[in-house]
Order: sequence, then C-alpha cells, then structure tokens
Amino acid sequence: MKNFVYQLLSKVHVLKAKPEGPGLSSSVIAEYNVSRGKPVTNHICHAPFTNMYFNVHGDCAPCWLTFIDPDSYPQKSIREIWFGEKYQSLRKHLLQYDLTNKCNVCLKNLQGGNYTSVLAKAYDVNEPAEYPSMMELELSNTCNLECVMCIGELSSSIRKNRERLPAMKNAYDDNFVEQLGEFIPHLKELRFNGGEPFLINAVFKIFEQVEKLNPKLKITIATNGTVMNYKVKEWLNKLNIHINFSLDSLTPHIYETIRVNAHFDRVMENFLFYRAYTKENNRTMCLMVNPMRNNWHEMPEFIRFVNKHNINIWFNTIHRPVEWSIWALPYEELSKLYEQLNAVQFSKEDKGGSLSAYNIGIYKNLVGVQIKNWVTEARERTESEIQVNETLTEADAKKLFEKKMHEYVYATFNEGEDQKQYKLQNLFDKANLLGATITERNPSVEFYKAIAEVPASIFYQQMIGRSTNSLVEEFENRMLSKVS
Repeated sequence: MKNFVYQLLSKVHVLKAKPEGPGLSSSVIAEYNVSRGKPVTNHICHAPFTNMYFNVHGDCAPCWLTFIDPDSYPQKSIREIWFGEKYQSLRKHLLQYDLTNKCNVCLKNLQGGNYTSVLAKAYDVNEPAEYPSMMELELSNTCNLECVMCIGELSSSIRKNRERLPAMKNAYDDNFVEQLGEFIPHLKELRFNGGEPFLINAVFKIFEQVEKLNPKLKITIATNGTVMNYKVKEWLNKLNIHINFSLDSLTPHIYETIRVNAHFDRVMENFLFYRAYTKENNRTMCLMVNPMRNNWHEMPEFIRFVNKHNINIWFNTIHRPVEWSIWALPYEELSKLYEQLNAVQFSKEDKGGSLSAYNIGIYKNLVGVQIKNWVTEARERTESEIQVNETLTEADAKKLFEKKMHEYVYATFNEGEDQKQYKLQNLFDKANLLGATITERNPSVEFYKAIAEVPASIFYQQMIGRSTNSLVEEFENRMLSKVS
C-alpha cells in the first residue's frame, strides 16, 4: 500500500510540475521528492540555502561533497561567504535542477535510484532562509585515534605518527568565534565534526557563545566516544547536545584493529553513559558505522544492537583506502558478501523499538541498493579490466586513463558537448598537475600506471572534491609503497 501511494504521488507531481535538469528526468525528480516527503517542492537540495560547512582548512561549502573551488576563512568573513557569489551561483544551478556544477555524487545516486544515500536529503530538516539555519564545523584535526580508514587531514595523531608530517595550521581564530555571534541567534542546529570535537578548545569557546546567544540551540557532536571528563559532562548539562557516536565493531579485537589507540571496554562504558544521557534528556543519539572488509559481517548485528537501545543508525561509505573498502573487492567475493547480507532476516524481537523500521530500512538500502550496485560495477570492472604489466608504458596508461574518464563523463552527464569537454579538460589538467607533483617528489613513480585500475566514478569523485595537496599526500601515504 505504501509503495502504491508513493507511485501515485509521484505521478501527480510529474503531471503538476514536470521539472527536469541535466541528467535528471521529471520522473526521477518526482520519485525522489516523494521519498523525502516533499512531493511538491522547488528545491531539490536545501543545503546552499540553509547550511555552511567549514572544513579544517578554513574552506566553506554547503556540504562536504561540494568543496570545489570554495570560499575560505579568513580570506573572507563568514558573512561574505554566505552572501557571496559562489553560494549564489550554486543556488541558481540547483533551482534549475542542475547538479552537474558541484553535485555529481548526489546526481549519480539519484540516477541510480539510491535515494536513501542522496546527501541532499540530510538537509531537508530546515527550510531556506536569509541566514543559515545550520552550520557544520570541522575546526581542527585534533584527534587521539589513528583509525585505519582515516587520514591526517582529520586526525592529528595520524598526521604525526603515520604520515610523519608537520602539524596542520589552525585556520580558525578568536575572530571566527566572534563572527559567529551574528549567525548563532538564527541557527536551528550546530554540528561539530572531527577530529574529535571534545578535544578541540575552539569548540568550548563556541559553546560559551551559544550559552549567551541561543542556549536552546540543538548541538550535534560527532564523537569517537573515547573522551569523557568533567568538562564534557558540564557542557552536556548546560546545553542542548545530541550525540553521533562512532562505533565500527561490536567485537573488541576487531574494534581495536580499526580504531587504533581506543579501548573497546572504555568506549562501551561511554556509549552507555551517552545513551542514558540522551534518553533522560530527550536528546537524539545516532550510531555511525563504517562497513569495511573486516566488519561487514557484523552489520545485521548492528541493527539488532541499535534497535535494542532504540537509537538511529547510519552507515558511512568508505571509498578509500582500497584495501579496507568493500566496493573494491573482486566480483566473486563481493557477490558472496552481498548474498550473505541480503539473506538476513530480522525477527520480531529485532523489530521492537520505535526506530526499528527506520534502521532496518537503512540496512536494506545498504545491501539492496548500494552493495548491489557495487556488485554490478565489480562485474563490469572484471569484464573490462585493464591489465597493468611491464609492457604497458606510462604513456599508454595515460591514454587508457583519458579514454576511461571520457567514457565515464559522457555516460554520466546529460549536458551539452561544451560542458562535457570543459569537465574533462579540468579533470585532465588536475590529474596532470597531480601526476607531475608526485613524480617530481618521487621520480620512480609512474602515476598513470598506478591509478589505472581505480574505477572512473571513484577517481572522478575524489578529484573534483579535494585539493591537489590533499590528493598528493594521500597518494604518497597510501599508494606509494605499492607502486614504487
């Protein structure tokens, strides 16, 4: 009955509006809008109209997927960024249902029918307004853990011990905290991401601003669960704090293999503390899980775990490093993984909490949409796999790379020839700069041979969303030992 109603609402929406955009049909837009509970709307994404996401470099964008030529603090003030040309341009594109400008990840999920994973959906909570109603802050990479799937850009411990690089310069000063004073009264939610927020001094300075200007403001903290002290407890009691708790395994040795430097028993004690705190104070709590090669079999158990504790779950996607990611598994292995997870049945006991249907739906999307799509992509990779060997020259590898990216862009984006060529030229220019920088620093490396087997979709998403310096660092830290 629910599916019938969704289909009916979709048809009504198509007949009434029929909006279309590059690579997006009116039917896809209608189905997506119904899935988000907004069958009639002019906004396919609220993020540029409601949100500011500041990353550890001082860059600001509407979401973490749109850091493509962003404005930055302190070069521009918070006000100049929000009311500036780059935000205005993205708003204009999205009002025309054009996601090809900076929103290609969401575009791909929409085209694949993976509506649950469309990041834009997360920003539907607030309606467009003059001032942002939400801010997401990555104020520093200060973190006490060295998680295997993380990078130094988000963990000071990894940057120091694994990457052996100097500490990152702190982009945010006391002036940034003061400038927030204009925006905090308008906010409905303030989110802090990592590093580990409860180890970052600026977080507590902003807490003081919130206490003075908007004490009931919803604050969401993404925490690794390792920090619990008097200072944290004091602010939990003062402010309206909600918790996103990262936990990647319910098995101690697997957890501690992933979350290096963490202690499972202590983290679980803190989990129970946060669960009691959120329950007693009517606050939300969500478990953030990273499905990977060594923990994927625990995903059904995670659903039972969150349903038992009556909290939400969310599965993040690990694109890199390849050796930990699920999407890059060989086709046969990935097929077996999918079959095993898809065969899981949940009992009545697993469906007892009020959030159980939501959580089971998140699981079904992970398996039945995302992993299923990866199986299809893995089969296609196997069928057209590029064999990198000694006979393949770097020049040949570059030609193959360009051919693969050309095919990907033309198959993915439904837009004019000039726009596709512009996309490709920007991509090739950045790849050449990346390759030249890496080769200059590591003369023995053949860059295009090293990336020959990376799927076009993954490479494209990484290239458009990250700085050259960030990509160079990751290549050297994660791939260099395999290709040198």
